[in-house]
Amino acid sequence: MTPVRWDPLTGTPLLVAPGRIARPHDTGPISPGDPGTGGPATHGECPFCPGSEDETPPEVWADRPGGGVPDTPGWRVRAVPNRFPVLPPEEGIHEVVINSPRHVVELWELSTPEMTTAIDAWAARERVVRRDPRGLWPFVFLNQGAAAGASLQHSHAQLIGLPFAPPLLAAREDAFARAPACPVCAELADPAVARIADAGPLTAWCPQAPPLSGAIRVAPRAHAPEWPKRPGSDLAAILGPVMRALAALVGTTAMNLWLDQRHPGGPDAYHWHLEIIPRRATLAGMELGAGVFSLLNDPSALAAALRTRTARASETSAV
Repeated sequence: MTPVRWDPLTGTPLLVAPGRIARPHDTGPISPGDPGTGGPATHGECPFCPGSEDETPPEVWADRPGGGVPDTPGWRVRAVPNRFPVLPPEEGIHEVVINSPRHVVELWELSTPEMTTAIDAWAARERVVRRDPRGLWPFVFLNQGAAAGASLQHSHAQLIGLPFAPPLLAAREDAFARAPACPVCAELADPAVARIADAGPLTAWCPQAPPLSGAIRVAPRAHAPEWPKRPGSDLAAILGPVMRALAALVGTTAMNLWLDQRHPGGPDAYHWHLEIIPRRATLAGMELGAGVFSLLNDPSALAAALRTRTARASETSAV
């Protein structure tokens, strides 16, 4: 039986995946009410560390600059099927991309070359989903910290190929297609945009109507419906300092990050971007029941504080 079910009241798809309850966990609050990532894991118990390759499903791809046998140490980034997938292989794709052999918890703990390699691997695996003959809808995301849904600390991204049009992503495509001008281009062209930083072709800013409180959006200033084949170098230059500053300001390292871009065959009107969401509060009745969200931060004030902090960090690193 297919794991996909549809809510008859809303038309929303759901995935029945009871096996995910058995996922191993080494994240968790340091103390009650703390939304952080928890204490350090014992490396010998981490299935994503080198030497533990047999604790994951066989790798489907790895960056091994020195060559070597699959499912052994010597990799820089490694992609494996999720052991506890939301979809079985016959229905879709659910992969884990392990960002580094080093046991780092926060994405910004990676060096710039490490982050570049990791993000380029996300893009490479996403292109594989795009080429799948089943016409899957790809979605790339990263959960960091227990409050953001991560069950394992070791930094990793996930890639899902969905056999249906996910409602929020489809709604965004429709909004771009119907808009008289690209909403991202229009926001970036606004002199009052809540800009945080520019790095190469990319800008980070706080959107005035974010998906959740404290959100940061990163996008190219030139219109592009899909991210490039190798986006890692440009993104690493901006994600590290901006995410580090956000964590310091809002008081949590727990974050969600995801890619918004057109799906295969989607409209040229789309403008790809990343969303970064700090997870400080639990979604409650209004948010879950009515779909209405309140903001804990004024986006312009948050952007100003982030702009100051990232500028100071840049000046310090240049000394």
